[in-house]
Formats: sequence, structure tokens, C-alpha cells
Amino acid sequence: RQLTGISELDRVLGGGLVPGSVTLLAGEPGIGKSTLVAQLASSYCLVPTASNPKKSYYASGEESEGQVRLRFERLGLDPTSVMFSNATETGSIIAAAEKIMPSIVIVDSIQTMMTDGADSFPGTPTAVRAATAELIGYAKSSNVPVLIIGQVTKDGVVAGPKTLEHLVDTVLTLEGD
Repeated sequence: RQLTGISELDRVLGGGLVPGSVTLLAGEPGIGKSTLVAQLASSYCLVPTASNPKKSYYASGEESEGQVRLRFERLGLDPTSVMFSNATETGSIIAAAEKIMPSIVIVDSIQTMMTDGADSFPGTPTAVRAATAELIGYAKSSNVPVLIIGQVTKDGVVAGPKTLEHLVDTVLTLEGD
């Protein structure tokens, strides 16, 4: 396992992220998922390991680069070691990740992603499953952990289809009042 640099997250993950694993971070809008992954993207680069290239790749279909940069600044985080993209096509995200060889790939959120193989709109069950499957393939073949953010709907369903939870290795759900 690789430490994330966030002690409580490492504890919940049983000692850190497993290389090649796919983790789904789920929760209602506004619960803090994007804030947590900003902290993770920044801190994960600082964890010294022989295989850690000290880069995080953060693909956000939810927010612009400026919005993400403002979050980093508000949190007092240094975004210089984080490679950022507004890509919403999983093939583009994977191609960029293969080029930059990051220590982690973060996708915010899976509902905004599209794939070449799925003839459906982002956020539909078919599109969400197809995008997740492509990211799983990348994680397993590259041995790079992938963290996917999934919104929880008013009905309490993660990212549209409940089956998404069964595709990934780990599901973390943020809840609060």
C-alpha cells in the first residue's frame, strides 16, 4: 500500500492506496469530495517512495482549472505538482496519464465522463459504467491507483447505477449533516 499523506484517509483505506486499485469516493454534492481529493492530489505527491514520480493527475469535468486552482489556494495547497485537465473523455484522460506517468489519477466526477465505445450521454448508467470500465482497465494495466468521484443522488444512488459500486475495488462514502 502507498500512503496518501492524509493519516485518517490512510487509516480508512487500511494503510493507504493499493497500486492499480480503483477507489470510488461517493457523497452528496457539497459534502467535501472535491476538497478531499484536492488535498489528496497535493499530499500524495509528497509521499516519498521509490516508484512515486511525485505527480498527480486531476481530471475535472465538474470544475474549470481556475475553480480548482482557487480551491487549492483556499486550502493553502501547492498545485504545482498536480497535472490538471478538463478532459471529459476517458480515452483522452488515459492517453494523458500514459504520457505523464502520474502517481495517482483522480477523476471528478464520473457522471461527467464519456467514452468512445458508449453511444450515450454523460451521466447515464451506460456511460458511467463504460467510463468506469475504461478507467479500471488503465489502473490494472499501469499499476497506478485511480480515484473516481461519484455523486450521490437524492435517492441515495451512487453515480446513477448502483452497479458502479460493484465494479471498483473500494467505495468510500462521505456523509454528514
